[in-house]
Amino acid sequence: MALVYEQPVRIRWCHCDAAGIVYHPQYFVILNGLMEDFFRECTDLSYEESVKQRFGFPIVGIRSDFCVPSRHGEECVGKVWIESIGRTSVRFALKIECKGEVRVQATETAVCVRSEGEDLEKVEIPTNLRSAFEKYLSKDTLPLRA
Repeated sequence: MALVYEQPVRIRWCHCDAAGIVYHPQYFVILNGLMEDFFRECTDLSYEESVKQRFGFPIVGIRSDFCVPSRHGEECVGKVWIESIGRTSVRFALKIECKGEVRVQATETAVCVRSEGEDLEKVEIPTNLRSAFEKYLSKDTLPLRA
C-alpha cells in the first residue's frame, strides 16, 4: 500500500480575505509549503539543497478544485501522494481536509530539470528520488469535480 504524506495545516489570518475565509490564491501558497515539506521529509532533497545544486521540479501544470471554504483558525490536514511517475515528470496529488470535508484538492505536474545559467534542461528523475517517490505512488487519483 502506498504511503500518504500528512501534515497539520493551520489556517492563518494571512491566508484569508476580509470575510475570514481562505482567499483562493493563498491555497497555492499553502500547497507549495506542503510540497516543500514533503521533499524535505520524504526525499533526500530539500528545496534549499536543490537551489544550491541548480536542480529542481518546477510545476508545469496544475488542476485544482475549491470544495468548501476554510476559515481563519481552523486546524486542517494536508496530504500528498503521487498519481504517476514518468521518465522526467511526476504528478502529485494534494488535498487539504478539515472536519471530514475536502477543502481544496489539486494535482501538480512537475518536471525534473537542471539549470545552467538562465536555461533549464529537462533531465531524467534520479534513481534516489524515483525510489523515494515510488513509496508514495498510489492508484488513487483525485476525481474531477463538476
